[in-house]
Amino acid sequence: MKEKLYAGKAEAVITPPLRVSMAGYYHDRRADDVLDDLYARALVVQSDQTAAALVVCDLIGLEHVDTLEIRAMIENRVGIPSSHVMICCTHTHTGPITSPWPDLGMFPDEAYMEVLKRKIADAVQLAYQRRVLASVQVGHGCVEGIAFNRRFWMKDGTLRTNPPLQSPEIVRAAGPVDTELGIVYLSDAAGDPLALVSNYAVHPDQVGGTALSADHEGVEARILKQVLGQECAVLCPNGCCGDINHREVTQPADWNSGLQVKERSGAALAGEIIRRLVELDAISAGNVRAGSRTIMAPFRVPSDEDLSWARKAIEGEMHGFDAQGLDIVKAHRMIKIHNGGISELPVEISAIAIGDVAFVGLPGEIFVELGMSIKQGSPFAHTFVSELCNAAIGYVPTKVAYSEGGYEATSNRLEPGTGELLVETALDLLSELHD
Repeated sequence: MKEKLYAGKAEAVITPPLRVSMAGYYHDRRADDVLDDLYARALVVQSDQTAAALVVCDLIGLEHVDTLEIRAMIENRVGIPSSHVMICCTHTHTGPITSPWPDLGMFPDEAYMEVLKRKIADAVQLAYQRRVLASVQVGHGCVEGIAFNRRFWMKDGTLRTNPPLQSPEIVRAAGPVDTELGIVYLSDAAGDPLALVSNYAVHPDQVGGTALSADHEGVEARILKQVLGQECAVLCPNGCCGDINHREVTQPADWNSGLQVKERSGAALAGEIIRRLVELDAISAGNVRAGSRTIMAPFRVPSDEDLSWARKAIEGEMHGFDAQGLDIVKAHRMIKIHNGGISELPVEISAIAIGDVAFVGLPGEIFVELGMSIKQGSPFAHTFVSELCNAAIGYVPTKVAYSEGGYEATSNRLEPGTGELLVETALDLLSELHD
């Protein structure tokens, strides 16, 4: 028998005060303006006695300890189990820093962080309280020309992340792009819009500067609300884009920079969704299932000799991802691992299913190939994979990327093979929820 589905949504502004340290780069930037507000957007779904929450925040990421605290608040307030809550971050580079970088003298604003955690919990509580009878439609679009693999093989045989634009030394991209745009649309019993979930893989570092902004996801949400109504919550959990960004290396700098880039990307995604709305498929079964699994991920612990080298290398100036720049990145990685005082990290993989639609959440900047492997191996008819869910553990490359090199493989703390273990664990969890 088909179970009745109930859904509620809410949105909370989480824009920080000016002068907070901004995230995303290896130097301290202080926010001095607001281009557009940052949001925490929540969707709660429930069938019978099972409820789950998907939250999307316009943030660079959140530490696992913070999401555990937020999820505990949610469980205490409305009874949704912590394992049924996915808190995803869009990874905007024009939001506040949310974890400390002591070696760079960068720290989160503690007062803001306390308010932030409560506001995220507030959004879920409001969404839970606003549940109504709902229906779900799902579809898949395709968007090309706004996302590009950022790792390239060069003529000298090396691999480089974000090489100089229009460089004659570029041979070819080192990996694929996932052009699929996932669309999940929820409406109430009268057919009015409740929420729309959009899932696409591209690094949101398109704005730059010192003004706060939700980047292209903010543009996408703004346009979709103009069509669906301001009361419709638009959630844009980012796909697996650890090696994907907006940078088209065959084009000059003026094509790749400026506010027009975020507008172009957001409009392309919103336009494809609007085009696909009339052909979405209804989901016949509304039963909700959710859960998570935790594995231990070992670190690449530096030796005493490594640390001696790192303390000298970290004093250099970084101007890009050339050899000198990667040495500085490597030094930061080693010192961060050493200062952390741990050799492994608990890593949580999450999933929420509504009928034959599944949302998967992974806790880092995941290479696109890994996300595509989960979608291809999933037992669900429609699977959407989001990164930076419930934790921010850094880049999670494919095993082969470690030997290839580049910024992502150099900067991440994890032992090779961790990404493939995440895929295996996610597929096991999906199989369990599907049975």
